[in-house]
Amino acid sequence: MAKRLRPLSGLDAAFLYLEAAGTPMHVGSVMLLQAPKKKDYDFRSALAAHVRERLPRAAALRRVLHDAPLDLGHPLWAETQSLDLDAHITQHRLIGSGSRAQLWKVVAELHAQPLPRDRPLWQFVVIDGLASGELVLYSKIHHALLDGQGGMALAQALLDLHPLSANSRTVSRAAPATQSRPLRSGELASSAIRATTQQFAKLLRALPTTFKLATDAAVHAGELIGRLRDSVMIAPRTLFNAQVGAHRSYAVASLPLADVKAVAHHFDASVNDVVLALCSAALRDYLQRRNALPRERLVAAMPISLRVAGDSEVNNQVSMVQCALPTDIADPVARLLAISAATGQLKRQVASFRSLIPTDFPGLAAPIWATGLSRLWARGHIAERLPSLANLVVSNIPGPPVTLFLAGRKVLHYFPVSIVTHGLGLNITVNSYAGSLEFGLIACRDIAPRLESLATGLGRALRVLVNKAHK
Repeated sequence: MAKRLRPLSGLDAAFLYLEAAGTPMHVGSVMLLQAPKKKDYDFRSALAAHVRERLPRAAALRRVLHDAPLDLGHPLWAETQSLDLDAHITQHRLIGSGSRAQLWKVVAELHAQPLPRDRPLWQFVVIDGLASGELVLYSKIHHALLDGQGGMALAQALLDLHPLSANSRTVSRAAPATQSRPLRSGELASSAIRATTQQFAKLLRALPTTFKLATDAAVHAGELIGRLRDSVMIAPRTLFNAQVGAHRSYAVASLPLADVKAVAHHFDASVNDVVLALCSAALRDYLQRRNALPRERLVAAMPISLRVAGDSEVNNQVSMVQCALPTDIADPVARLLAISAATGQLKRQVASFRSLIPTDFPGLAAPIWATGLSRLWARGHIAERLPSLANLVVSNIPGPPVTLFLAGRKVLHYFPVSIVTHGLGLNITVNSYAGSLEFGLIACRDIAPRLESLATGLGRALRVLVNKAHK
């Protein structure tokens, strides 16, 4: 029976502990789907039936969180055989004009609400009433379950390449629901102790390498200090580097991927370089209009995947690196070339240290001390007291290059929704989808109540670079 339990890694559990600081740690998406021909079409019921069919291939949606007895280790996952889909798939209707602006406001409100921990940590909300008639699905799932690439792997289980009808759909039948007995505290305790022991053993196995690195560092101390001084950046203070409140603002942008690739090819840069250049230009304009642009360049915290090729495990295998955004450069081409040079060096650094970046730590008493540190971080406004290592988060997630379908409906747009934390009150996440780059911008509403101008600036920056490439 212990096989039913899956201990969280230290990285996965950290997203649970961080919520003690008052910042929900779930990620999500907003899908705009093709309008149905029938006005009385019940998309929520169709979606519930679709999810029920796909549950055998979507293990993350069946995982329930259990605390380790006496905080002997990190929490554990156990798979449930039955789900109350009425609790997980809900409905919301827009009131009023049904504009896109109204939709983004509702998404911001929904994303600010934490997920309850007494059931699997995900929720789908069907949003009706958009004036265009398009169907909307807002989804959120806790970051403790997966990272961006893990989310794409989960999406593969739910999305289709063709609009399968109810008659032609190949049904993946779930195993009959069974009444599983409640987990005993002894099972939870033994699994937690076993996981903590393995984590300590893993730490001990890494000690020889750590000692060797320490010895090399002692021999080359001057060189190491110089490298650290050159590689670790202190970000200038901006309006984004503040304590975040309970409310969110949200905006989107959808840009042609072909234009981004053409710019990247012309200037011998990568698609990600162009994305960073667009963010730099939009942020420069946004802050200049508010007389809040620092003289020093901004710094982005940029997630990097630690996954090996072919790994589709639904969990977290990610770390963060710093990336300079040259907002101090006025010329858009010079800005892009500066980014391309910086990311080339960054890639070499990540390749050198990838195997040394930790994704786990022992869980003994972690629910106590890690949660306590998170509360202290929030109550002491420590993010506002310490030097900032980044001004915002910028994340670029590879997505599906083709059009997909959900429960028989064509997905027209697939916008990401991510996380803000104390000291990092703005997050720009982008994923590619069916020939477009879909940007989702989320911020603390107290810090940036209106993100529409920042989102619009992304498209304006791309048009400038496209014109420069054609000259």
